[in-house]
Amino acid sequence: MTAARNPRNRSNRAFSAAAPAPPAAAPSQAEAASSRLDPGASLRAAAAAGRTAAVEALLDQGAPVDATDADGDTALMQSILADHPAAAAALRRHGASLDRKNRAGESARDMAAARDDAALNQALGLAP
Repeated sequence: MTAARNPRNRSNRAFSAAAPAPPAAAPSQAEAASSRLDPGASLRAAAAAGRTAAVEALLDQGAPVDATDADGDTALMQSILADHPAAAAALRRHGASLDRKNRAGESARDMAAARDDAALNQALGLAP
């Protein structure tokens, strides 16, 4: 059973009058502030989202490849956990460490081994 549309009910109106959303690539004020405080934050976010072109661009702009978050996770760890082999490969090409450990004592190598993903292992240079 479908409810009838009431033209007086504002919740039934389309959202066409709403302002358009900002482009996805534009960082929010909070992200920009976070990036100033943590220069690796944007890189970790791009790696976790699998945005390989953004990872490459940030690294070319000097983003620290092995910068960690509060848990000690690096961008490489984030890309492995989110299953983004292309982003992981880009980070490795720029020297990201497989052996740096986070606060839980896990390295990117450990995380990749736990996933046991052939494509990921190849991207990381762990498989032929």
